[in-house]
Amino acid sequence: MKETIVPTSRRGAKYKKMNLFANIMFVTTIAGVGNVYGFNYYEDCRRSQLYDALHMTFSEVREVEYGSDTDSLSFVESFENGEIGEYTEELDTASVGVKELKYELVKDDVSKEYTIEVLVKDTKKPSIAFKYNTITLYVGNTYAYKNNIKSVKDEVDGDLPYSDKDLENSETGYYTITSNLNNKKIGTYTVTVKAVDKNGNETVGTYNIKVIAKPTPKKTTTTTTKTTKTTTSGSYKGPSSVDTSSVVAAAKSLLGSKYVYGQSSPSTGFDCSGLISYIYRLFGKELSRTAAGMAKNGRAVAYEDMQPGDIIVWSHRSDNVPTHVALYIGNGEMIHAANKRKGVIQSSIEYWKDGGRNKIVSIRRV
Repeated sequence: MKETIVPTSRRGAKYKKMNLFANIMFVTTIAGVGNVYGFNYYEDCRRSQLYDALHMTFSEVREVEYGSDTDSLSFVESFENGEIGEYTEELDTASVGVKELKYELVKDDVSKEYTIEVLVKDTKKPSIAFKYNTITLYVGNTYAYKNNIKSVKDEVDGDLPYSDKDLENSETGYYTITSNLNNKKIGTYTVTVKAVDKNGNETVGTYNIKVIAKPTPKKTTTTTTKTTKTTTSGSYKGPSSVDTSSVVAAAKSLLGSKYVYGQSSPSTGFDCSGLISYIYRLFGKELSRTAAGMAKNGRAVAYEDMQPGDIIVWSHRSDNVPTHVALYIGNGEMIHAANKRKGVIQSSIEYWKDGGRNKIVSIRRV
């Protein structure tokens, strides 16, 4: 192949053109890099200024109650030069301790994050409610302490379960019962209920049990008492054969006892006739064990002549067959073993009529 040789003068001109082109390209490249660098520098400054201008302040009080419904935005006092973007919407108050909340403040393409800590604490103690402040008990009788407890609960977690001993780090909370009761000795004794919620808050409540002597039945002028006489007209106006104030006191001492069909003892429970027969047995009176039988015990009394200590016989049937009995205690009130749900309670006679569904078919004075 034939080689072409370029003259020196021509080679010099060619090289000058190439150098000029290279210099132009170099200058252009340098200028481009400078422009890119300048733009990036400007953007960095702009974003930095925006970031510094974003400002958010929070409440100094950052404590909330256990179980409360708290809006996370309630801790934000103010924000400037932007809008709140994403944030922790739900504050977990189902457990105590320090919780972390995150917030984002946004302006154009710049965002700034804030993190605060909130303390969830449980300051509310559990509550204890009793049915009665004092329970009266006759010597030798027993009493179930739980029967006088209306409720033991935590405001957030609800009812607390019973425990026969103190627990450590209970996941549910609990309550215990202790007492110095001596049912064989006359005196006033204390029942102490201690409630502890799952977060360690503690409440102590007490009620009294008064142990009294069994009363001696009043002597009557008659040598015999007919307890099987049936009178439908209800005309007897004479006195009872027992101390009715003591009968009423005995009935009140059994308030809160549980209802158990076929039973007639404080230790096992009562049904309606079991309660009445037990009370009168304390005073030496043996009554029928059924509602229908009690409708024939003692003497019939007119409604307007009813006195404390009288037995009220009820029926919810169209044929008036007795289905329930209660003890009248005065002022339109009665004590009876109502049902499994309510146990032994005090009720208004008018309330128990239940709009006519229940009706009084007899009143008996023993």
